[in-house]
Amino acid sequence: MNILITGCNGFVGRHAVALFRQRGHDVFGSDIQAATSLPIPYRMLDIRDQQAVERLLGGIRPDGILHLGGVAFVPMALENPQWVFHVNTIGPLNLLSAMKAEAPNARLLFVTSAEVYGSQAAARPLAEDAPYRPDNLYGVTKAAADHAALLFAERNHLPLLVARPSNHIGVGQSREFVTSAFAAQLAAISRGAEVVMRVGNLRQQRDFTDVRDVVRAYALLLEEGAPGRAYNIASGKPVAIQSVLDMLCDISGVHPRMETDPDLYRPTDQRPTYDTSRIRADVGWAPLIPLRDSLAELYADIHSHPGE
Repeated sequence: MNILITGCNGFVGRHAVALFRQRGHDVFGSDIQAATSLPIPYRMLDIRDQQAVERLLGGIRPDGILHLGGVAFVPMALENPQWVFHVNTIGPLNLLSAMKAEAPNARLLFVTSAEVYGSQAAARPLAEDAPYRPDNLYGVTKAAADHAALLFAERNHLPLLVARPSNHIGVGQSREFVTSAFAAQLAAISRGAEVVMRVGNLRQQRDFTDVRDVVRAYALLLEEGAPGRAYNIASGKPVAIQSVLDMLCDISGVHPRMETDPDLYRPTDQRPTYDTSRIRADVGWAPLIPLRDSLAELYADIHSHPGE
């Protein structure tokens, strides 16, 4: 397939480019930022510019599109909500409108987030027919885009699939995110920094999946998934942030004193778990990489790149 990957220069995008090429696809990339050393044809694109999106699709005529372009950092929606809504909600609708005009037969996998379900505890794992209940502005942008995209695609007979991943981690993730932030602090301590870590609420639980498992799910869905459906992507094994930190301390051999930073602290919430039976049944996906292996590779990469 001739595949367009938007957001190709980001954390997930780089892993997706590598995997899709490995699977034999011809990959074309786009991103709002200039590409750095990506081995694919590339064009800068602002997803907020519908005419630019139409020109891109009309020029390359993709068979498939993996839409990763968007704002992924939850606090950013509080800092600049109008911008995040334009990127995360209006941007995907620009892409769908461009598809209708220029590539109506292309399969589109639109990546939203498990944040569309919110933080409320649930008696059983949430399947894809669970209601949207976002409880932060980032989740609202993703829920609005998720619902609007499914309705737009159905009305216009476009082969759209939606992916709703939970937290994913791995090499190359921004150090604004918890596992990379922990690994960077531990690596600095191992090189002689003060033996203290600044942490938030370690009682929080999150469902972490290795980014390589996540992009493998994206590839399978784009190749074999059923249009018109949404798919949860998760490990199904929530883990306390304290346990993640303990694993990283063990991996690094560093056991610092912990100090709670009020700027990092968030009240304990009750996250639901996510039912992944649909993706398992439709394309045979299941996560393969253990959390400890993901953390070990993440720490090794950060330790070897101290200046980044």
